[in-house]
Amino acid sequence: MLRWNPLSLSLIGLLVLGPAGLASAGGHTWDTIEVFSDSSGQIQFVELWESGGGASEFAVPGKLMSSGLASFTISGASLAPVSTANKFYLLATQAFADLPGAPTPDAIIPPGSIPFFSTTGDFVSYGGLDTWTFGEVPTDGVRSLKRGSAGDTAGPGINSPTNFAGDTGSVDLSAPPAGPTSAPMLSGPTQLLLLATLLTAGIAVVRRRAPLRH
Repeated sequence: MLRWNPLSLSLIGLLVLGPAGLASAGGHTWDTIEVFSDSSGQIQFVELWESGGGASEFAVPGKLMSSGLASFTISGASLAPVSTANKFYLLATQAFADLPGAPTPDAIIPPGSIPFFSTTGDFVSYGGLDTWTFGEVPTDGVRSLKRGSAGDTAGPGINSPTNFAGDTGSVDLSAPPAGPTSAPMLSGPTQLLLLATLLTAGIAVVRRRAPLRH
């Protein structure tokens, strides 16, 4: 009669399940750590971080993201077989993804869930496993709201979105859009001098055109 010890059974389980078994290993140690928005709510990102050092927390796609405004199911590609330990995962609107210098999001927030969170204060929940409740989010186009190590809100700081591949960056929406160049305003004395010059020139032209009298 064969007797199987626990180690043998575990090894057989891994061989039978293969990559599919690893892919379903979990996804419960991810926390929301950073949120960013412009004033319109059309350019937003939510950054997750694997906080437990788990190498096989692959099951992020398929989890429900929810806030006080909207909810959606993460539809990004599978994370397996790359180790997930202390990795980041970036969720963002397409308008954010289109910005120059923005790291490629791992998943896009669908149009029907935009804005995803309120900038006046909201919560973001990842799969019902982690919930971060926060106050006002900066909308100056430079700062984001960051979460502290204890799970509370650390405060605003320069946005630093990072995706699962490790690509990071910082966007700057603070510069006003370029518009038509307006003529400089002239001071009162300068305006009077210019007017006098124009009148003098006009009188000279009229005199030149006047017919000669014999």
